[in-house]
Amino acid sequence: MKSLNRLFKPASVAVIGASEVPGKAAERRTRSLIQGGYPGKIFLINPKRDTLFGRKAYPSILDIGEEVDLVMVVVAPKLIPQAVADSVKMHARGIVIITAGLGETGEEGKRIEAEILRTATEGGAKIIGPNCSGLFSAAGGMNLLGVPPIQKGPLAVIAQSGNIIDSITHYAEIRGVGLSHIISAGNAIGIQFHEYIDYLGQDEGTKAILMYMEGIKEGGEIVRAAREVSKRKPIVILKVGRSKAGARAAASHTGSLAADDAVVDAAFRQAGIVRVANVDEMFDVAMAFANMPLPKGNRVAIVSEGGGDNSVAADNAEHFGLEVPVLPQATQERIRPFLLAGMPASNPIDYGGTAEENPDVINKVVEALMEEQGIDSVYVTGFFGGFKEIIAPHVGELEEKTSRELVRLMRQFGKPIAVHTSFAQAPFPSMEILSKNGVLLTTSSERAAQCLACMAKFSARREKLALARSLPAIQVDAAAARTLIEGVKQEGRKNLLETEARELLSLYGIPLPPAKLAKTPEEAAAAASAVGFPVALKILSPEILHKSDAGGILLNLGDEKAVREGFAAVVTNAGKVSHPEKVLGVLVAPMAQKGQECIVGMIRNPQFGAVLMFGLGGIFVEVLKDVSFRVAPPSDLDLDEMIHEIKGYPLLAGVRGRKPKDTAILKEILQRVAQLASDHPEIQEVDINPIIVHEQGASVVDARIIIT
Repeated sequence: MKSLNRLFKPASVAVIGASEVPGKAAERRTRSLIQGGYPGKIFLINPKRDTLFGRKAYPSILDIGEEVDLVMVVVAPKLIPQAVADSVKMHARGIVIITAGLGETGEEGKRIEAEILRTATEGGAKIIGPNCSGLFSAAGGMNLLGVPPIQKGPLAVIAQSGNIIDSITHYAEIRGVGLSHIISAGNAIGIQFHEYIDYLGQDEGTKAILMYMEGIKEGGEIVRAAREVSKRKPIVILKVGRSKAGARAAASHTGSLAADDAVVDAAFRQAGIVRVANVDEMFDVAMAFANMPLPKGNRVAIVSEGGGDNSVAADNAEHFGLEVPVLPQATQERIRPFLLAGMPASNPIDYGGTAEENPDVINKVVEALMEEQGIDSVYVTGFFGGFKEIIAPHVGELEEKTSRELVRLMRQFGKPIAVHTSFAQAPFPSMEILSKNGVLLTTSSERAAQCLACMAKFSARREKLALARSLPAIQVDAAAARTLIEGVKQEGRKNLLETEARELLSLYGIPLPPAKLAKTPEEAAAAASAVGFPVALKILSPEILHKSDAGGILLNLGDEKAVREGFAAVVTNAGKVSHPEKVLGVLVAPMAQKGQECIVGMIRNPQFGAVLMFGLGGIFVEVLKDVSFRVAPPSDLDLDEMIHEIKGYPLLAGVRGRKPKDTAILKEILQRVAQLASDHPEIQEVDINPIIVHEQGASVVDARIIIT
């Protein structure tokens, strides 16, 4: 955190390329810095001017005569390398580069970016941008965004897009949302997202972090940082690009299944990140987090003056994962006197017309619900706030009293209250009381449920993350594994033969049944007798990865004659898709005992690094696609959740009288694959499919490993 302090709380700021020309990017940002009340020293750099904004202007930053903490650069791309070099000479700790037209435009721009990053790094300076809008720091009193004064508040914003920054800033103003930081990351060649997350996670003025992301770099570090910060405060991310998500073409099942957006979703869940779909949703969810107490669970009580609103709210609540439990009889009896005769008090609660003339009924019902231990949040829906329009003007004062009481109840009992009403945006005092005091107020029944659900899920996730434990390193023969991998590289191959994959997995303690390589029918028959019938035959060729597709697998061969004939058949089939000299023989292995077929894999994702995969296995894995992902290294919680979250988990837990399978061995294999990936970065894909899981132990039937 200390490494970024001088960027967000600088004692001095220099603007290279400062301007007074109205409308220019430099002019707007210089003006917002000066007029925003920045308390430190300001140095304006422009070789063509003696003064700017009534202040002295310097020909060069080198002419200032003292060190500068933060430098903002707004000059042409060709001038940036010199500006960065000069800033480093003045011992700048941070350099904000507004200029566009660099790495996003082509190779020359990327060359300039590499040069300035090297210069800054060697000089101990950190770069924000380039191609960014600037930054805002409430704690530092600094506005380098070129926008009007920004209201200070508990939300921090990080975004890759300058346009989105402008939109978010304007949106925050409209919504009356206060901000602690606004960081326009731009091309992000210097400071990375995980560094911002680390910093804001420790910032006392920030209660929730909002992020807009287009691409992801160093995703593994983002998961690491977010996993820690989520134990203290929520991170809400709008990650675009869902429609472009797809599986990367690869030589294994794991590669074809690791759709980018599926991995993003899994990584965000793993780190406790709340993912949203648009800016409006992002602000509502973030404001709920910033202003209301977290619920202890997902049980919600719904109250309204009409059954229709209650039904819609209940559907929305359950859609987003909230539970709408039946209230205990004692609580129902406590509520019933405030309801119209015959109205249900079970949950949802319909007080009928009683609240329209006397809104205090709402408070009485809500107070009873707040005191009920089996309720974690309250969801008020209907026309509250508009009773004075519907019934009579004098009801407005009663609604104001009710709003003040709802605020008090939320604070007293520490349970969130969401109010959905079509009058939420009306300029009525009752509505202003709720919104200004943190009660979630919205015109959308769906959004009210969504925000409460996000809070409940985050609350539960935070507790789990606090209990999660890192996994200890496993003692393995990494040196022997390195020798094996280097041998494959020297042969110019990228895929390990199954015999090599089996040996590598064995070095990492992953149990495999015995298997023998045969090069003739007679050797195959002898091998089958040695390992025990029935057996499976599998072709061995560096040119054949998917053996079943090539007709290179035969199963359940029960005698030597069948093995000899099978040997000839698979070799013939292999010759149709592989050069004969590349057919190295046939692997003879005993048939595994019956169990549940699963798959364990690892894909080296360009965004997140090593990503683990688990799911139901066999030949239909790509059809069912019942898989889970986690970014490595996993915690004990990650491994447990990977097993439990697939739809086919009941098959492992035991259904219809079947005994449960050994899920502990699956977790162990996942952990060992994660360490294999960590120890050997050149491994791009691991595909163990199928693993047949038994009541005790598991049998690895096939394995593929791809390296660079």
